Amino acid sequence: MKDNLEYKVLARKYRPQKFADLIGQEILVQILTNAIKSNRIANAYLLTGVRGVGKTTTARLIAMSLNCENRKETSCEPCGKCDSCNSIRSDHNLDVIEMDAASKTGVDDVREIIENVKYKAVNNKFKIFIIDEVHMLSKSAFNALLKTLEEPPEHVKFIFATTEVKKIPVTILSRCQRFDLKRVDSDNLAKHLKKISEQEKIIIDDDAIALLVRAGDGSVRDSISLLDQAIINNNINVTAETVISMLGLADRGKIYDLLENITKGDVSESLKIFRDLYNSGADILMIFEELLNAIHSITQIKILPDIKNDITIPEIERIRGTSFANQLSMNSLGIMWQVLFKGFQELQSGHHLFQLAEMIIIRLIFISDSPNPEKFKKESLNKNEINDKLITENQEIKKKVNLNNNLKTVTTSNNNNTTEPSIIKISNFREFVDLFYKKREALLHTQLYNSVKLISFKEGEIVVNTSLIRDQHFNRNVAKLISRWTGRIWQVHSSDSNIGSSLSEEDIIDQQNEIKIMKNQPEVKKILDALPGLSIHSITDITETVDETIDEFKQENHKEV
Repeated sequence: MKDNLEYKVLARKYRPQKFADLIGQEILVQILTNAIKSNRIANAYLLTGVRGVGKTTTARLIAMSLNCENRKETSCEPCGKCDSCNSIRSDHNLDVIEMDAASKTGVDDVREIIENVKYKAVNNKFKIFIIDEVHMLSKSAFNALLKTLEEPPEHVKFIFATTEVKKIPVTILSRCQRFDLKRVDSDNLAKHLKKISEQEKIIIDDDAIALLVRAGDGSVRDSISLLDQAIINNNINVTAETVISMLGLADRGKIYDLLENITKGDVSESLKIFRDLYNSGADILMIFEELLNAIHSITQIKILPDIKNDITIPEIERIRGTSFANQLSMNSLGIMWQVLFKGFQELQSGHHLFQLAEMIIIRLIFISDSPNPEKFKKESLNKNEINDKLITENQEIKKKVNLNNNLKTVTTSNNNNTTEPSIIKISNFREFVDLFYKKREALLHTQLYNSVKLISFKEGEIVVNTSLIRDQHFNRNVAKLISRWTGRIWQVHSSDSNIGSSLSEEDIIDQQNEIKIMKNQPEVKKILDALPGLSIHSITDITETVDETIDEFKQENHKEV
């Protein structure tokens, strides 16, 4: 029973007892060390930063150092053994007064401090007031403190701590020396948790430490508290599975499996993995947060390949993240991030979360530049299939040429007979945009091709994202011209949605895919291997070039005749 009463949580047990114990705050420690050693002590200090980085701890260390009875003049470290140090550590020192501004916010509480300021310290050199969460003081309380803060007696020092520095009046900030305590980086935090685990004689996996550090988000106190909880869950050996189960995280392996099937366009398998995660107890919001973390991690590896050697990142993220980074383009990663982030926001404020989550996954599959979801099994094309594909593309090109001729014929007939114009059918957005090129509307064609993202298309009506277009009459001009040319009324609507892509973006992706296929052909591969440094920049269809040359030749002969 006695041992239970004496137990301290790890966050309190390993609280820094001297400046050297503060981790990740080297600049702050250096400045305070020089100030205390040279006796250049400010009237008031303001310590700001996120929760759990050591603001209150630093305030107490400053108080201990200033009032330490045995501190050496050449050092700033308190001895930690004298009556003053012990009483400050146990919060029993009459000259070091701590106040929580979250519970004492009024002007009367500040007036009580002001009344105490005129009395000298009882047992120590300085009377020190530590006010935590100072931003929660009322406006009148701040005003009452101004004069005393600007010209306090020599024996009085103020130390403020806050997580919301923007809420503090500028008049207060100008009277304080401000120190911003930064988030502790992952490497230092991981080493600190490892050191505590060794002192507690606990075996913990590196992947488990990486998960705890990520959950702590730069906060030392949060990370140590999570470590304490993990040790309680498993007294001897803390594994990554223990931490995942404790935090309610989704299995990292299954998250990457889900991401892999999404990129392949496999709808049924993606939904199956999602349902398995859900049935195993993973929170839906947590699943999507992990998907966002995965996309962010893959993007970092793609931009900075050296990150894959960082031991603070779990091994599965380094291995599978590298694989994804080699497969996915930056455009694909950007689109996936946008859809997932938008979906995550919808989940936070939505209802029927399970159904909404499945629809977000389906939306993600169908707007990415992955293979057609209905044909995802046809991933590896053999040589014959490549030839078939090229033949099909050539046939489509010829159809487009015939369509161009038909458009010319229809246009001629329209000029001859204006009473009953023929209706030209447009089956997709690319044909829609091509018509502006054929009609020599160069400016509108360029804008439609490069700056307009298609959201939805049907005969007689399109919905597009025109956020990059500054012409307020753009939609009206496009609708007017296309209606005149096709012989039917068209409606053009704008949308703020970002799920679509422009034709120029689609062509770039198609070109990249074609280059990948071309590189795998044996003949091309031989050429690339024989000539180091050679690369495929673009691919031009010879048939299309020949057809255009023939058309030009016919037109010239017709003119001569």
